[in-house]
Amino acid sequence: MRAAPDGGLPRASEAGGERRFMTTESHRCSVGGCPNLAAYEVQRYIFDPGEGAVAVLQDDTCEFLCVEHAIDNEVHARGERTPWSVVDYPYTNLNRLPGIALYVQLEPVYV
Repeated sequence: MRAAPDGGLPRASEAGGERRFMTTESHRCSVGGCPNLAAYEVQRYIFDPGEGAVAVLQDDTCEFLCVEHAIDNEVHARGERTPWSVVDYPYTNLNRLPGIALYVQLEPVYV
């Protein structure tokens, strides 16, 4: 297994063709005060119906969520869930950009 640039292990999702691994030290839920390990890396899926362009970007307002916060994020989301609309989520997309949340399951290396 190759090391990450910082000497640690890479994270565990498929992002940009790169295998990413999570560790107990680096992957906690991004919700303030939550002690849980992250279960998902949060990404934003955008589709431009005018041009047919697709983008999948990491959500820079909330990079990682535990199972409980991911469920709560979806249950309490408001807005039309289309890849070109702005959806208001309680924890993600806090900068209100177009797109829907994608939850990429993380693969732990410590199990």
